[in-house]
Amino acid sequence: MRIVTVCRMNQARSPFAQAVLEANFPDDQITSTGVSAHLGTPILDSVIAIAKSWGVPITKLSSTAKEDDLSAILTADLVITADNEQGEIIRTLGYLGDLRSYEEIISDKDFIPVDPEGLSTDAMARELGKVGALTLRAVIDKKGFAHTHKIHAVIPHGVTDLSMALTNAQFERTTLGATLIDADLRAPLSDEIEELSLERVFFDIDHLSTSGFPPTTSNQILTHIREVDFPEKFFISPTWRNALAAHANQIPIVIVTAPRHSRARRLPDSYLASYMADEFGVISC
Repeated sequence: MRIVTVCRMNQARSPFAQAVLEANFPDDQITSTGVSAHLGTPILDSVIAIAKSWGVPITKLSSTAKEDDLSAILTADLVITADNEQGEIIRTLGYLGDLRSYEEIISDKDFIPVDPEGLSTDAMARELGKVGALTLRAVIDKKGFAHTHKIHAVIPHGVTDLSMALTNAQFERTTLGATLIDADLRAPLSDEIEELSLERVFFDIDHLSTSGFPPTTSNQILTHIREVDFPEKFFISPTWRNALAAHANQIPIVIVTAPRHSRARRLPDSYLASYMADEFGVISC
């Protein structure tokens, strides 16, 4: 498949999206471009550093503009743009194929990544996390879902909504006959699990590629064996996607993600953990 990722200047979002897709779909032809880019402008150093720390090294080190990449755009099977306006610009070039913008993929503005140029490193990481999740979702939608059973994501709005979110997830799990997964690798649930009298069954994301998720009963929940400082690198890698898809071939899955909002930071974990979901809901008390 030939895919082009598009943003404004081709310095942050689109080259990062390109790197994520190259890591996840090495057999596809991936290009990135900018609708207002200047040929040869360096990719932002902070974007390169974040991508490297997440295991998706940036392979494109300087920007190109839509005019430079016109042939790749016009022959692409899928074009992914950062917003609807950029999509309209791509259409004016004569592109008639499948085009998805982040704004089209999801209507919730909190989930849509903004241009991270000029942001702090933490804020930039949050926006790039969204880029990774939505880019992967766009390609998965194009390729078709690989799993047999539904994956449902439950996202707490804030940390005070964790108990309600887990209660909702357990209800969904019982209704669907699903496996319940605590996908907050940064701060795995503890007190909330005990309140529901669920038994924790541990998994290790470092071993998911070989062992997958262990089986559970209706009163058990899969949770990570330890806290992970930088879970983004795992969610963006093929390991998470393949493990979820393999498990969902056998049984439905309900995952509880990290909160969308935290006093410490707005975690990108939520967006990354839930991108494989067929449907998701945000829980707010």
